[in-house]
Amino acid sequence: MKPIFLLLATLTLAAAQTPPAPETDTPAPNSPNSPNSPEITKLQILVKNPACTPETWVLLGNALMQKSRDSVSHDFTAAYLAYRSALTVEPDHADAMTGMAWVKNSEHDFPAGKMWARKALDTDPKQTDAHALIGDGALELGDYDEAARHYQIAIDQRPDLSTLSRAAHLHWMTGEGTRARALMQQAIAAGGPYPENAAWCRAELALMLFHGGALLPAEQQAALALEAAPNNPRVLATVARIAAARKEYPKAIALYEKSASITPTHDALAPLVDLYRATDQHEKADQQFAIVVAYHVNPHPHADGKLYPNPDLGANAQLARFYADQGKNLDDALKQARAAYERSKNVTVTDTLAWCLCLNGQPAEAKSFINLALRRKTQDAGILFHAGMIHHALKDDGPARQYFSKALNLNPNFNAAQADTIVALLAQPPARAPEPAAP
Repeated sequence: MKPIFLLLATLTLAAAQTPPAPETDTPAPNSPNSPNSPEITKLQILVKNPACTPETWVLLGNALMQKSRDSVSHDFTAAYLAYRSALTVEPDHADAMTGMAWVKNSEHDFPAGKMWARKALDTDPKQTDAHALIGDGALELGDYDEAARHYQIAIDQRPDLSTLSRAAHLHWMTGEGTRARALMQQAIAAGGPYPENAAWCRAELALMLFHGGALLPAEQQAALALEAAPNNPRVLATVARIAAARKEYPKAIALYEKSASITPTHDALAPLVDLYRATDQHEKADQQFAIVVAYHVNPHPHADGKLYPNPDLGANAQLARFYADQGKNLDDALKQARAAYERSKNVTVTDTLAWCLCLNGQPAEAKSFINLALRRKTQDAGILFHAGMIHHALKDDGPARQYFSKALNLNPNFNAAQADTIVALLAQPPARAPEPAAP
């Protein structure tokens, strides 16, 4: 099997018109599948026919899933019921089973997603989307080797925006930034069935460039993404993040607020706490802190009218990281991070656990986990900052300074408060080694 990066020079884009595969966290923003979409309306009429085929039910499920992904919604009930209806008509329908895998991955039930994808492959080994979905689950759970295997199969079968963008994200997570950016550029060139499909890829490319310290190119890609998808919550949050890095705080606040007003997400809600404080809106910052916690703790409404608990309740790495960065509820942060690590050992969760351990006065244990996170060489200055703080807590002055310097060299704009902390610590004179004991 050819490694992914060798395909760059040889890929054909014959499948460029193929709709993007279902993805865990990679939607095609703002497609026409809005609540009043003619496509969805037409399919809803067709499925009322007693002679409706399972293919029609699958098309409806796909359209409903895309609608949920476009709006960054957490409600996949209607799509689930559509795929279920297809399987009622034809129990071995591979596309319907792949749809079920898409739903389960989107609900963060990755073992169930893998089970459905495996069933689809048993019926049809050429189910490209099933391989991609298994790769998505493996990536979320920290099994990067399994993710690479399935993404490679998906690319071999169908090199398009969906498969290329997935491979790009994997390469970025494993420290291969140049390859990741090249693959994402190729995904953008491949295009999708809607102009907005490439907008998501441009937003991801903007974040890759941002993490690599290339602020101007990141800003340019984010602007192109916003032009194509001006009301997509994730694109708005990406543009806001870059504006915040430039210390254009009013602009960043307005963009984050717009993103959250369309669909609340952690990526839009959490940064507002620091931005409100940076602009002396302290009461508003305190209120926003409570909003972020409520977002993670309160049940989420679904299409059936019921309220369902957050799937990550009690094991939420995002909430743990938020508490840690805010310096609040540190005991709960550590509990959340430990529970999240039991479920998923990806780089982000591992780094979060290390940071929470450090802030809870356990730097020795934190060191073992930060070393695991660093092993993947992910180009994220935040991880390097955590490594420096852990070694600083252990009074390992040399390694601490090295990690601090690496963080600033990689991306001096990664986080204003943390960058200021690094500058202050580096300004202190190096700690002297202890004198040897007298004989």
